[in-house]
Amino acid sequence: MDSSEVECAALMQTSRDWARVSATGDVDLIVSFWAEDAVVLPPDQSAVVGKHAIREYVRQSLAMPGFSLTWEPEQAVIAIGDDLGYIVERNRSTLVDASGTLLTKYGKVTTIWRKDSAGQWKCVVDIWNGNPSEHVLSSRT
Repeated sequence: MDSSEVECAALMQTSRDWARVSATGDVDLIVSFWAEDAVVLPPDQSAVVGKHAIREYVRQSLAMPGFSLTWEPEQAVIAIGDDLGYIVERNRSTLVDASGTLLTKYGKVTTIWRKDSAGQWKCVVDIWNGNPSEHVLSSRT
C-alpha cells in the first residue's frame, strides 16, 4: 500500500468515526471533527462559517424532533502531499415534519479535509444535497 492508499483508508475511517460520534448527540465531540475555519454549506440555507457558528447549527439540528443523521463514505481521494483530501459520502437524515410525520431523506455529500498541525484530519468544507436513492456511487458499492 502506498502512502496515498493509507491516507485514503485513514480518512474514510475518520468519517466513519465521526458518524459514530454523531449518533451520541455530544455537540462538542461532533464539532471537534471540523477545523476552526470550516464552512458548512447546507442545502437551501446560508453558509455556516467557523466552529462557533457550526456548534450552534449542530445544537439546533439535534434539538429538532425526530432528528437523526447517519452517513457512510463511498470514496476518498488524497492530494499529493497527503495533507488534503476529499470524500464522496451518502447520508440519511430523519426528522418530524409539521404534521408530525417522520420523514427520511437521502443525500449526497462532499467533504473536504485538511490535516491539522497534529496530523489529524479535520473537515474544512461540508456540503450536501438531496439524492433520489440511498447510494451515491452505486456502481462502486
